[in-house]
Amino acid sequence: MLPPPPAVDPTREYQPIPVWHLFPHAPGEFEIYLRHGDSHTLFARGGEALTPQRRGILAEYGVSVVYIHREERERYRRYMRRHLAGALLGPEMPRDQKAAVFYHNCCDIVRELLRERLPQGLSDVHGRLFVAYARDCVAFLCTESGLARMGSLMAHDYEVYSHGVHVFVYTVFLLKSLGLPQPTIVQAGVGALLHDSGKEAIDAAILKKPGRLTPEEFLAIREHPLLGARLCRPLSLSRLARECILMHHEKLNGHGYPRGLSGEAIPMHARVISLADVYDALTSRRVYADAVRPFEALRIMRHEMAGSFDLDLYKRFVMLLSGAALL
Repeated sequence: MLPPPPAVDPTREYQPIPVWHLFPHAPGEFEIYLRHGDSHTLFARGGEALTPQRRGILAEYGVSVVYIHREERERYRRYMRRHLAGALLGPEMPRDQKAAVFYHNCCDIVRELLRERLPQGLSDVHGRLFVAYARDCVAFLCTESGLARMGSLMAHDYEVYSHGVHVFVYTVFLLKSLGLPQPTIVQAGVGALLHDSGKEAIDAAILKKPGRLTPEEFLAIREHPLLGARLCRPLSLSRLARECILMHHEKLNGHGYPRGLSGEAIPMHARVISLADVYDALTSRRVYADAVRPFEALRIMRHEMAGSFDLDLYKRFVMLLSGAALL
């Protein structure tokens, strides 16, 4: 059972962090505090490692949660971006702690997306809904091979991993509004988290190239759905999750890849992920393009990419992004 993520209240001066979020192999660049009633006492300065001896002191006194100042929250996020992959791939942490810190990191990305990119009318209830689906999806990836797969993807390109979490949110958002059963949504969520996993097999210089790709480089990029399905074979994924990985670049008009499927030959969950994938790519800053505003992204998808998406799903997605109460 995955432990719930620490509660985050941006109005509080000090933010809780589980002790095992501070990795033995990597000191943080932020100060660590202990809580005593309503006050907080400095325990470790930025750059100081939590040695086994200091961790032993915390364990002796039953301390499982430490605190950082809210102004250092961004430093903590950078710390996770830099060191989470090493924690998942390394031998230092037990599997249950790896699973929990992976889940909590997903939740942190989910909360940031909800706060910054989704309608303000979404309630705390909806926020808890997304976190619950994140828990259920991450639970499928908490085997040694699943955690290693996610760690390996993060190590290759953390942006590809965080983009997968964004696509997960938009996918759950849309499928939940359609009233699909929970098991279907969970498996589509697993597929969304892994949909770009094949990019791990693509040269990072191509993924991060700021200019236009050569025809050869574009052909290499087009291989990533098949490569992703191959890399994920050890995970024993459901057919639905595998289809999300394989088909997220198929287009309704048959001009997609890798198989050039069209219309109803593309399952609904793959059509949803295709929509979510492109929307998040357009509204996120990439090495080769700046982020565009949501309205402009939707205009591009509707007019410049006409025929690529299921129009009914597209219209529903627009309604959800406009704040329509469809959940």
